[in-house]
Amino acid sequence: MLTPPDEDEGFGWILTGDTELADATGMNERDLAVTLARTFGVWTLVDDGSVFPDQWLLVSADGSSGRVTIDEDAAADGDLRIVHALEPISGEPQLAGVPPSDWARDW
Repeated sequence: MLTPPDEDEGFGWILTGDTELADATGMNERDLAVTLARTFGVWTLVDDGSVFPDQWLLVSADGSSGRVTIDEDAAADGDLRIVHALEPISGEPQLAGVPPSDWARDW
C-alpha cells in the first residue's frame, strides 16, 4: 500500500507491506528501499534494526545510506522528520552529522 502525504506532512509517502511484499519482490526491506529511492529520486527511511525507536536508516536518492535520528515527538504524530545523521551519507552531505553515543555505536 502506498499512501500519499497530507499537504502539511514533511516526509512523504508511506509504504506498508508484510512478508507478502518481500515474497512478491524477492527483496528485503533495505534492498527495496534502495530500489524505490533510486527509481523515484526520493529519500526512504527503513528501520535500522536497533532497539532505539528514533534511529532509522536513511537511503538517499543515489542509493547511499546511513543511520539518522528522527524527531520522536513528530513521529508520535505520524510525521517522520530527520533531526541529524549519525554518520556521513555521501548522497546527503547537507545533513548535519552527530555521532551516536559510545554505548550506541554497535547497534
